[in-house]
Amino acid sequence: MAIPLFYQHSSATILHLLSLTMIDEDFYPYIFTETLYVMPGKQQLKAVVNDIKPVETNTPPPVQASVPSTPVIKTPEKTPLKIIQAGNSSVLSVVFWGDTLQFSTADQELLNKILVACKLNATDIGLFQANSSNGLLFTDEIAASKAIVFCTKEALQSAKQAKINLYTNHTLSGKTLLLSDPLPELAKDNILKGNLWKSLQALLGI
Repeated sequence: MAIPLFYQHSSATILHLLSLTMIDEDFYPYIFTETLYVMPGKQQLKAVVNDIKPVETNTPPPVQASVPSTPVIKTPEKTPLKIIQAGNSSVLSVVFWGDTLQFSTADQELLNKILVACKLNATDIGLFQANSSNGLLFTDEIAASKAIVFCTKEALQSAKQAKINLYTNHTLSGKTLLLSDPLPELAKDNILKGNLWKSLQALLGI
């Protein structure tokens, strides 16, 4: 910064304008032997800049393309075959096909009569309950090669949808199945009993 100075020389006052870089005033006597008079200059005006806050803009977040996730389809768990009586024979199994099992004393007596007529011991026959929601998959779980299947109303609908007729022997997964009306229906209908007996003779060779 240039500093204007007066200095006196040889008894005459001469004005000199010195363009000097910034020098501390304490060093002037070491530089000049004459009397110095500092002329005040115009004060430098400093611009006061107010703090300007940045303008906040509500910029929406970047849109990310959403990739639809592949739905995980769970395979329904297979309801296992419920064992009522394991039995010792692999000749014949008796399956109650339906979600609920109603096996009354009267049903048991009728079943025993059917087995005696087939010359089979009731204690040697395996008794099972199969859930109708699994269809006829229970055939994979029975050991006997032949089975009498007493169907509930729900199971009868499943059999009809599968186009499987009652009192007709069907081979499935290496097992021969004989589907029948439930025992309570057989107890009050002699025609149904006759249909079952004819099919049992063909199934067991008696």
